[in-house]
Amino acid sequence: TYVVLKVQNLTSTTIDRKGSQPCWEQDFMFEIGADEKGFLIELWKKGLLWDSILGVLWIPLANVEHATDEGPGDWWTLHSEVVKTGNEIRGTNTPTSHEILLDVYFALPF
Repeated sequence: TYVVLKVQNLTSTTIDRKGSQPCWEQDFMFEIGADEKGFLIELWKKGLLWDSILGVLWIPLANVEHATDEGPGDWWTLHSEVVKTGNEIRGTNTPTSHEILLDVYFALPF
């Protein structure tokens, strides 16, 4: 199981972890443009021939708070579909039974 993060034209992927409760403990930092609306998280299950998506999550930047340190994170429900208007992502829809624990914040300068 692995996670793919997509923001602007960038894509980052975690390493593949086995088990029913995988833990990645990976930090990702992106410089976000002022016109960016949010970012997409995808949870994937590694397969023999092809990988299958378990769920997606759109996090609007308006929902992200500023912080100086890591926090405990929040549990987010993953969804089965991405809602778009044209090419622009507006959100996700249709909750799945999968959840992911994320600590998402804007890092303040030191």
